[in-house]
Amino acid sequence: MVVSASPTTRPADAAGPVPRALVVENDLTSRELLARVLRLKGLDAHTAIGAAQAAALLLDAPTPYDLLIVDLDLEPTDGVELLRQIAALPLARRPRQFVAISQSLAAFYPRLSELRLPLETFQKPVHLPTLMKVVEALSGTNP
Repeated sequence: MVVSASPTTRPADAAGPVPRALVVENDLTSRELLARVLRLKGLDAHTAIGAAQAAALLLDAPTPYDLLIVDLDLEPTDGVELLRQIAALPLARRPRQFVAISQSLAAFYPRLSELRLPLETFQKPVHLPTLMKVVEALSGTNP
């Protein structure tokens, strides 16, 4: 199930298009919480349950997402494989920023280090104030 954000409102002095985010997380509560927080910060947040759905959304998007938050513990295709597929896309089709989250980040570090992507990593549970600093850099909003 893909959940599109309700129309996002931005302050009248905000310039440019609303930043877009895609949250790829297999846990419903975590996925919807992250998307809700992003929407509250002014992003147009969408969600995907797994790597296949996320890849379809990324490829079908009229413009690239600004932020991709991906759970590395996805199944059957894990988040690192999704990131590898995205890294193979032309630069103009890739999200600007990537956030990888996992309960066991250390297990993924060797594979993550092979990727050439602007990647932030967060151990679950995600510390939201730190994540909001990444969001602030994209959207120009205060976390």
